Amino acid sequence: MTGDTSGWSDVKLSGVDGVPPQEAFEPVLSDHLLVIHLTPQPVRVFERADGYSGEGVAHQGDINLFSAGDMSFCRWEKDLSFIRLDLPLALTNHVAAEMELPNGSAIDFGRHIRLRDDRVVHLAQWLMADLKEGEPGGKLYTESLIRMLSVHLLQRYGTVAERKTSASQRLVRKQLEGALDYIHAHLEQEISLGALAAAAHVSSSHLVRLFREAMGLPPHQYVLQERIRKAQQLLLGGNAIHDVAVTLGFSDQSHLHRHFKRIIGVTPREFLRQSR
Repeated sequence: MTGDTSGWSDVKLSGVDGVPPQEAFEPVLSDHLLVIHLTPQPVRVFERADGYSGEGVAHQGDINLFSAGDMSFCRWEKDLSFIRLDLPLALTNHVAAEMELPNGSAIDFGRHIRLRDDRVVHLAQWLMADLKEGEPGGKLYTESLIRMLSVHLLQRYGTVAERKTSASQRLVRKQLEGALDYIHAHLEQEISLGALAAAAHVSSSHLVRLFREAMGLPPHQYVLQERIRKAQQLLLGGNAIHDVAVTLGFSDQSHLHRHFKRIIGVTPREFLRQSR
């Protein structure tokens, strides 16, 4: 693409099919982000963004739209297919200026989870088709589609707002990322609040407050939730229930059984039976 100052060359577009269950976490998005679900069958997902945390079902055509500077987290339970499009700030600045809107750095698209917008889906699919075919339409065609998409997003979802990309907010997200990385690296060990706070470089009291605000639950409940999620993976991998309980630090099999049923809704044995 031409004109680096307008951000055309920094647009990132990718389509991924059948991504296995996992979680994706970005503490601070450098660009505006569009994710379009393409999986034919509904997929249960747990998602977090600035001002949102919840579980739901993603259907084909659902769109997640995040503004640059936001936090994005998603965990899914079945193979997931999607289109991802990253729109750089320089591009939205450029298009907003052409539309005589305020400077693009003040444009906020908000946070939209499982949004429905056929025009966005069609434009993104045309871009993907052009990319897969080797861009036969040339740069002019590609840039025209991206411009149409940017104009549509600015007109329908763009609002003038103070951007939330301050150094202090970036620090908070970096602290949260440090805590989450520590948890996932030590799921099979005893995790103390002090060690977790040290990994995040904050005090214990600040960490508890940070977790509640960002994750919607205190650290110990998040750790338990992630251990149960890990238990599901181990059970599906053929590990015995007793071994899973020992590996993940539960006092005994009944301890795992109790928390597994509370969080998942069924016992480990019922979970295995339903998974076959």
